[in-house]
Amino acid sequence: MNRLSIRWKLTLWNTLALAVLLCVIGLFVFGILRHVVYEQMDRVLQAQFQVLAEDERIDIEPKDRLKHWVEEFHDHVGVYAVIFDNQRQIIASTEQLAPASIPSLSSASPTVIRFDSREVPLIGWQRTLQGPLAAQGERYEVLLMVPLEETRRELSQVSTILWSVLPFSLLLAGGIGYLLARKALAPIDQLRRAADQITADRLDQQLVLPSPHDELGRLGQTINAMTKRLEASFAEIRRFTADASHELRTPIAVIRTETEVAIKQPLSTEEYQVLAGSVLEECEHLTRLTDQLLTLSREDAKLLPHESKPVALPDLVRDAASTMRPLAEAKRQLLEIELSESVHVTGDAARLRQVVYNLLDNAIKYTPEGEQISISLSIDGPVAVLKVSDTGIGIGAEDLPHVLKRFYRVDKARSRAEGGTGLGLSIVDSIVSAHEGQVAIVSRLGEGTTCTITLPATIV
Repeated sequence: MNRLSIRWKLTLWNTLALAVLLCVIGLFVFGILRHVVYEQMDRVLQAQFQVLAEDERIDIEPKDRLKHWVEEFHDHVGVYAVIFDNQRQIIASTEQLAPASIPSLSSASPTVIRFDSREVPLIGWQRTLQGPLAAQGERYEVLLMVPLEETRRELSQVSTILWSVLPFSLLLAGGIGYLLARKALAPIDQLRRAADQITADRLDQQLVLPSPHDELGRLGQTINAMTKRLEASFAEIRRFTADASHELRTPIAVIRTETEVAIKQPLSTEEYQVLAGSVLEECEHLTRLTDQLLTLSREDAKLLPHESKPVALPDLVRDAASTMRPLAEAKRQLLEIELSESVHVTGDAARLRQVVYNLLDNAIKYTPEGEQISISLSIDGPVAVLKVSDTGIGIGAEDLPHVLKRFYRVDKARSRAEGGTGLGLSIVDSIVSAHEGQVAIVSRLGEGTTCTITLPATIV
């Protein structure tokens, strides 16, 4: 069954459902018809029994009247009749009824009229009525019979017709169901053929939706939306790969050049030290770059362990600022801290500390000597707000929407000189997003930058 196409599955399930429905309807119709026919015969028998029971003269001369009515029943309505006394001896029966065709009474004498169907020797199936009759203080058993053979034969013919029509109905319904399923599923084949044309180089190709509002149309819209997301992801991957290759190529080229110089010509000890220092600097840049790339890839793949513990942000920010303060002092920058002591969040302390490090590192790098950097931490309703502001070079309005993108640098030459990789803010955004927070950057060229981090606060 699993190997069948959806078209055949729909056809088979619809045919099976129709078969069950037709069987139920056929049995229902046949049962009603049989009940109506039998009920009509029962009314005939009951009417004759009623005539017998209402005869006023039966109490005067019971046996004569019983014999009279036995013959009347057969002559006028074709009903066989047999009368038994209280000893179950026959006292009257239809003259045309052979002794062998007289059925025995039921084991228990009924107190009410009972109907039944019996097969009687010589005369075949009969519909019978057995009921008690009292006359002149005596109890009698009346057995009336009407032929059932013709009725059974007609019912059998009806049954044969019903069951004969069933296979033809199922074949016809199966054929129609297959054609309807084929027509209904034709758009799926069109979607499949169109989707087969979409490759990594043709993700901009969209599926044509003849009916966008039905189920298949919504499926096509989902596929189109998925290809757009894939196209954006592929473009991001290509850009990321190109940027990573470029960033890796530069220090590798420097190391290679410096090494080739050392190999091709003799150098003094001082020159070797300078060369070794240059190579070491590029190695440090490579190490920092690869570490950041590894961090981002692990963040994307959700591979980094994410602790979920209460974190006291004031202590965390104070510790990070203490670590970064020597770098600020080396540039004669003023580092101001204003912290609210009751700010707590739930998350990973190590990763949140990296957020503060990166923000302070950016602020120190891009703020001129003698300028000011400030850190503030506060509570604003349900969120904790961390702000890192500087009076540095700022960011232009055209660059501001892109600064959270990987490898994006406003001034590539200056960033390179400062040792930046263009990944710091991307890492910040990734970690904050993992903590269900947001990053907002406000900046003006030549006036400075303010980076605001909001995180869900917790009550301790």
